[in-house]
Amino acid sequence: MNADSARWTLLRHGEFGNQNLCKGGNTKKMKKKTLTIAIALVLVVALAVGATWALLTHTTDTVTNTFVVGKLIDGNTTFSLKEHAIDMQDVTGRYVLKTGDADSDYTTRNTYGAVVPGVNIPKDPTVKVEKLAGDAYLYVVVDNQLGTGLSYTVDGKWTELANNGTKTLYVYNGGEKLTANSIVSQGVLANNEIVVDETVADGSTTLSFNAYLVQAVGTGDAAAAWNAAAPVAGFTAVMP
Repeated sequence: MNADSARWTLLRHGEFGNQNLCKGGNTKKMKKKTLTIAIALVLVVALAVGATWALLTHTTDTVTNTFVVGKLIDGNTTFSLKEHAIDMQDVTGRYVLKTGDADSDYTTRNTYGAVVPGVNIPKDPTVKVEKLAGDAYLYVVVDNQLGTGLSYTVDGKWTELANNGTKTLYVYNGGEKLTANSIVSQGVLANNEIVVDETVADGSTTLSFNAYLVQAVGTGDAAAAWNAAAPVAGFTAVMP
């Protein structure tokens, strides 16, 4: 090997050595860089994990729904069934009713203790409705347990819907739907009287009245409303 060859060899070795050194130096730098990246990744992961406890949140106001069952009457509603009380019985045997409008002039029970054959009996059961809280149909049930010789006719404002033994169901004004603006003051009996024949059976008999309101909304007609509500058992109402 001549001198030039040796120099070339040394230079080559030196280059390789320098290359090796450089490569070694790069390895250290890469390790540091890799470590730095790894630490950074760990920090990022740590931040990400920590962030799950610090997500921004907000809550809307609560929406509350309140449901109250509707009603047909309230404190402003008038719904009554009453008749004038007996004031006296005159010398002909005819009963005379009070005529005033004070509470003391009315009653829910009259007793006619000395009925005279051939002398009719005044009787004015009247239903009053005003300022309903909900739409409704108005009905009366008449329980006729009168004895022989006593009779009556129901006023034409009431339409018969059903009969069950001694009881008959009627609806007001052909099944009119009453509203908050409706005002009703309607007698049940035609001419406000009971007709007394010349011959009357002995004994005590009765004639009773009850009035009812039934929801009109969503019930079709007055017969369907009564059948759905069935406030009195034993009737199957049918519109005429």
